Amino acid sequence: MKFATEDKKYLEARKRLSDTYGKRELWSVADHWPLYCGTANLGRFMAISDLLREALEIPGHIAEFGSWRGANLLFLAKLLRIYDSQGSKQVHCFDSFEGLSTFTSEDGAAVDEKGEYAGSLNELTDMIDLHELQDDIIIHKGLIQDTLLRFIDENPGVMMSFIYCDTDLFEPTKLILENMHDRLVAGGLFVLDQWSHERWPGESLAVQEFLSDPKHQYKMRHVPNARQPTLILKKLQT
Repeated sequence: MKFATEDKKYLEARKRLSDTYGKRELWSVADHWPLYCGTANLGRFMAISDLLREALEIPGHIAEFGSWRGANLLFLAKLLRIYDSQGSKQVHCFDSFEGLSTFTSEDGAAVDEKGEYAGSLNELTDMIDLHELQDDIIIHKGLIQDTLLRFIDENPGVMMSFIYCDTDLFEPTKLILENMHDRLVAGGLFVLDQWSHERWPGESLAVQEFLSDPKHQYKMRHVPNARQPTLILKKLQT
């Protein structure tokens, strides 16, 4: 995998520094985050910021599928506060907070990751309260296979301009693409976090099957200067 050697060297050096300097007070690290943040992680969030700003002129809300601990979720909500402070856009979060669980044969060796990426809803809620984002973020807790279909049934008029897919696996990714296609406005973006990643084949296969339907007209775009996300699907006029 590209960058594997570089990442290994960086993570080992980071661990040595952690052992040398010990624990730092939480908010001191947060306030001085550029001192600690690696360029790969910084590049990821810069790319996401650029994509969200591109979607601001498109009507519709924001959704994130697969939020883990909530870093990207709160990042999206804070960006809306900065770039669209008087707008009505909200961020919908879909996650079970119990880790990866719904594997299929399409996911291959990723089944070894079962239970990984479990988040803490209590910690996330505390951070939302701290930053007073209660009106900006709506959390749909549970398996996406359940919560997404319920959301669609209960919110027939809610449309999206930006949908971030970070579920890694075939079944939820395909479900999101198939069911949110009609909710994504023309010009809106599906953003895939693990497309074409050898560790997560299911996400790529889900995209391939989705785009094989001629009714799904999208332009595929590369995300420049970032390792993740890995794919943008921009919905064309239909």
